[in-house]
Amino acid sequence: MIRESDLFGPVKELFEGLGYDINAEVKDCDITATKGDELVVIELKKNLSIHLLSQALIRQKTGAIVYVAVPKPKRYNAKNYRDTLYILKKLELGLVFINVHNGLSYAEIVYEPLPFVPVAENKKKRAQILKEIKGRTIDTNVGGVSKKKIATAFREVNIYLACALDIYGEMSPSFAKEITGIEKAQSILGRNYYNWFKRVKKGVYALTDTGRREILDYPELEQFYTQKLLDKKQEM
Repeated sequence: MIRESDLFGPVKELFEGLGYDINAEVKDCDITATKGDELVVIELKKNLSIHLLSQALIRQKTGAIVYVAVPKPKRYNAKNYRDTLYILKKLELGLVFINVHNGLSYAEIVYEPLPFVPVAENKKKRAQILKEIKGRTIDTNVGGVSKKKIATAFREVNIYLACALDIYGEMSPSFAKEITGIEKAQSILGRNYYNWFKRVKKGVYALTDTGRREILDYPELEQFYTQKLLDKKQEM
């Protein structure tokens, strides 16, 4: 079981090799490294955490160059660690990994602390998010869940069309567009992305058993559109 104090030696050796004078536990700083007027602070922890980042940001107030130093994850993958590095980059913090293997340990600088240059706004991504929000009628999703079907705007219009076919029976794309107001009804029915629709003859579509069954996975939307279509049917 590695201890926080076990991290000191490899980090000390690393920065001494870079020509710094090293001191430990100076005014709440785990490690200080100096070279002339240059001041570097390295904060040690067994895990990369919010608490560690908070400590490092406080050390920045001294005007020091700040690193966080943690043991290298056993299942480290550079691609999977990319988001973590982006956070460190935005906070202008450096990262040191301590490698421990068969009783031997050494430290390596993974990322140097540099001034952060804000990224340009991704207008395309912003537009996609706003379009998706606008395309949803009622939000039945729960934030933070995984491995669960998400009711996207596209899935919602498919549910609407499926409900229309369930209530009215076989219909043409033009009639589907008329009663639902979905401009792309023809392409959605023809594309049949979820295998909910079937073409029974030229220009006429019906609901499949799969569609009738799977729209029930979204009870709020199914009930909402069913009631909406029933109300519309009574008005016709």
